[in-house]
Amino acid sequence: LDPGHGGSFRGSIGVNGLTEAAVNLGVALKLRDLLTARGALVYMTRDSDRDFLALTDSTLRFDLNERSRLANAFAPELFVSIHHNADAGGAHDVNETQTYYKLSDEGPSFELGADVHRALARNVRIGAGRLLPGNFAVLRNSVAPAILTESSYLTYPPTESLLTRADKQQLEAEAVYLG
Repeated sequence: LDPGHGGSFRGSIGVNGLTEAAVNLGVALKLRDLLTARGALVYMTRDSDRDFLALTDSTLRFDLNERSRLANAFAPELFVSIHHNADAGGAHDVNETQTYYKLSDEGPSFELGADVHRALARNVRIGAGRLLPGNFAVLRNSVAPAILTESSYLTYPPTESLLTRADKQQLEAEAVYLG
């Protein structure tokens, strides 16, 4: 599991200051607990608020490559990166569920993405949503079938408010688990 962002990289920020990094970590920790309770061996790229910067390289590219390196060293059967979106234009009335699967994998990554996307759409109940091929660094560099979830828009105030609650993060973790 890869809780996106962390440390110096806060990700999207809600209108009331909730950071994507914090929400991603909360959801991923709850998902880890669900999976391990059922016997899965789960490795997380981070389990605290941290980044993967080096003294010689403080770029986002380095951080993303290090996440991929750590995950691949574990030889995972699946790679799931947890995220929450922001509207690039700054709008606060946009909210949808997006799930990305590894661009080059119309097999297992697509199937995993489709299953997780259906479960997110059914259980988180945002309404609009899309399953899309993704060429994000963590997907592209994964040796395993890989997906990246953007279950909602943190810049949509009602969603931001809900995601401050542990029970709503748990609901999202359960939806990804079901998928």
